[in-house]
Amino acid sequence: MSSFSRRIGLFEDEGWKALLPFTRTRPIWAFWWGMDTLAEKWQRYFGWEVVGFWPAQKALHVCYPPIVPPGPVLWINARLLPHSPEISRWLETLPPNTLFRTAEGTPVALYTDRLPTLIADSSFPFSAFPDAEVPPEVSLRWLRQSTDLFQLTGEIIYADWQHWRQRSAPLPTTLSVRGKDNLFLHPTARIGFACISAEEGPVWIGPHAELQDGVLLQHTNTVGPHTTLMLGAKIRTHNSFGPYCKIGGEVGQTTFLGYANKAHDGFFGHSVIGTWCNIGAGSNTSNLKNTYGSVRLYDPATGQLRDTGLQFCGLLMGDYARCGIQTPFTTGCVVDVFANVVSTTFTLKYIPPFSWAPGQFWSWEKVREAAERMQRRRGRTLSESETKLLRHLWETLTQSPTGGQTV
Repeated sequence: MSSFSRRIGLFEDEGWKALLPFTRTRPIWAFWWGMDTLAEKWQRYFGWEVVGFWPAQKALHVCYPPIVPPGPVLWINARLLPHSPEISRWLETLPPNTLFRTAEGTPVALYTDRLPTLIADSSFPFSAFPDAEVPPEVSLRWLRQSTDLFQLTGEIIYADWQHWRQRSAPLPTTLSVRGKDNLFLHPTARIGFACISAEEGPVWIGPHAELQDGVLLQHTNTVGPHTTLMLGAKIRTHNSFGPYCKIGGEVGQTTFLGYANKAHDGFFGHSVIGTWCNIGAGSNTSNLKNTYGSVRLYDPATGQLRDTGLQFCGLLMGDYARCGIQTPFTTGCVVDVFANVVSTTFTLKYIPPFSWAPGQFWSWEKVREAAERMQRRRGRTLSESETKLLRHLWETLTQSPTGGQTV
């Protein structure tokens, strides 16, 4: 493909279902993971311009409308991770108008200028192009399931670091550091009396981030823009903190997608927390069974428990969910979008979307009011498109449940 235009688009396949509950409210490329979103990585790593987007779910189009620009575009599966070995060289040589798939049939990439005339019924036209199999020598790295969002964080951070070009700001005298060469500190970040151990992996502290007094921060961590590590926080390795979060207590190998609060003491490990979540003081996740056996996890797409094959698995919490103080989350717990969790004993394995309490669900009026208040605290306004998406999710996922009531 000598005429590669360096313009790419990102599409979703059916794999979005394995990433629930986080894909209820965003397409895959909008995940903040490491130093930026998955979409931004393609541009930062290779200098390509991301010009096209195609979300698989029609419900998301109100917030994330499809964008299909004219002219030649290289379309890439949004679940394909850009740090796959040699991926850019292979993609730049694709012949036009051929859809490349894995041996298992997963669509990978398509270079074409014909897409604008083929889109119909809001579906990506996979069947309109002849197939070819990805050569066996091309290694692909995928985001396959929701637990990957904490399992693969180390890979993501190391890849981000290898493609980071800026120099760190001078380190303040209030900061004690081991491994200065592995630390990036943005010049607008604010640092109290804190300790960072970066000898064994990178630490990236983004624009307007803050480390308050007493923070202990280990290696292989990213602290996103405007995120605060609270007084005395103990941050273990392999965490990705998205923008506008407040993080306190003890946290290890956990991904916060952004705009979430865990400001108080309590342990969170091997977990993923969506946006606009709030964690009550003293809440903890169990990430290891007493038997040391494999953790089973509820799959919202199938309604069944599945064996993760993981010894460590904590909490998956969808957007706008929250819990009361001292909530103990059972090992391998899934809290769906806008669920309210109040419990003094270990939670169930799955908390349904928009649940207020057992047998009770949020009314639409309370959903809208709470979302508006949550965003207002961060200086934002709930948009009309966000309101429409939340209304659609509420109507679809609660189904005016019989045997329960709205509050």
